[in-house]
Amino acid sequence: MSRERASFRRAGGVLTCVGVALVVGGGCTPADPAGPDRTTATIVDKGAGKVATAGPARDLDPVMRRFPLLADGTVDGWVAGTIGAAPGSSERVPGPTTYWFDAVVDVGTEQVAAWVREYDAASVAAPDSVAVELRDLVLSGEFVGGRRLDDAFSSARWHARVYLLPTTGRVVVLGIGD
Repeated sequence: MSRERASFRRAGGVLTCVGVALVVGGGCTPADPAGPDRTTATIVDKGAGKVATAGPARDLDPVMRRFPLLADGTVDGWVAGTIGAAPGSSERVPGPTTYWFDAVVDVGTEQVAAWVREYDAASVAAPDSVAVELRDLVLSGEFVGGRRLDDAFSSARWHARVYLLPTTGRVVVLGIGD
C-alpha cells in the first residue's frame, strides 16, 4: 500500500508541476500577434510613435557620438527621442525603452560620392519616417542607400538607416538604439 501511495504522490506532483507550467507559460502568449507586441521596427518604419525629447538642434557632438562617420560634416539639424506606445497599448507598461535619433548632415558632394562607390549605394525611396521637426531639411531628389551603407554607420548601440543625396551632399540618418 505504501508503494502505491508513493507512486500516486509522485504522479500528483508531476501533474501539478505540468499544470503550473501550462498556466504560467500560457499567460505569456500574446492574445493578438498583430497587436501591441509588434516589433519596434514596424512602428518606426511607419513613422508613428516618435516622441521627441531633445532637439531640434545643430551641434555636432551628439551626431558624432552616434555616427562617427559624420564627424567632418555640418549639422543641418538633429532630433532625438523615444518610441511611444503602440496603438492600443498602455504607455505605463514597464520594459526597455527604444530610442531614436534622426539627423540631417551636409558632408559635401565629394564625400557622398565616395560613400556611394565604397558601399555600393543604389537608388532608394526617400526617407518617410524622418522626425517632423526635420522634414523641411530633407530636400527632394534621388536618394541612394543600401544595406552596406547602413551597416557602415551602425554600431553595437545604434542601428542606422542612411539616405544620401548626391546632388547636395546631404546625409539623412535615422538611428534606432536601446
